[in-house]
Amino acid sequence: MRPRLMIVLLGCCLRALPAIAQTEPEIHALTEALPPLSYDENGAHKGFSNELLQMMLHDSGLRAAIQVKPWSRALREAQQVPNTMLYLAVRTPEREEMFKWVGPALPLAIELFRLGGPRALPYTSLDDARRAVVAVARDTPGQKMMERQGFVDNQNLMLTNDEAQSARLLYAHRVQFSVGVGLFQRYAARQQGQNPERLDSVQVLDDSTRFYFAMQKDSNPDYVARLQAALDKIKQDGRYAALLKRYNHP
Repeated sequence: MRPRLMIVLLGCCLRALPAIAQTEPEIHALTEALPPLSYDENGAHKGFSNELLQMMLHDSGLRAAIQVKPWSRALREAQQVPNTMLYLAVRTPEREEMFKWVGPALPLAIELFRLGGPRALPYTSLDDARRAVVAVARDTPGQKMMERQGFVDNQNLMLTNDEAQSARLLYAHRVQFSVGVGLFQRYAARQQGQNPERLDSVQVLDDSTRFYFAMQKDSNPDYVARLQAALDKIKQDGRYAALLKRYNHP
């Protein structure tokens, strides 16, 4: 009886293999911990970009396996394997040929910040920042902007791991300015027990910044087209506007 039972069980397992293979997700999605866009809470992926991605996957009929990694590592890995998605990523001329782009998903300005209040540092131009130290997240468009303006790492530029660290250094007075996105840095300040209203924007460095879902350049074009169509539909039927409103983004 036992050999026959084992044969029957083995046959059942073999018949189930195609079904298991079919459940493999089509997309390997990489993101960073960047609240309120993307963060993990009790094992669940939360935040604006994760909610938007889930809507797009539902409407497109695609599935994704999501991993949270440091931004620099995610950026490197997303360029290597087809059907890998990096989100959300700023679309820049330097990155244009690296990916196929789905979006735009979110418009966000890149700004230069100081701590406001009675003791706020005077600011009239970037020359004031050049004589100070500016924190900016590594491997971001903000870093490229500052370097093009003549800022140098370990001199008047301090590279950080993410926007939250930039905000932490600014509130701790270890730097005099920070570069990044107000939505991210104000959220980080609030999470760190600081008053986000003290974050004072002194100059908009780029107000044309657009965040996208970036697919590795050799990814299946059908997947890219289905995701773009899903995003377009979400924008048209009101779900996108409702999501922006829920995250207090104009």
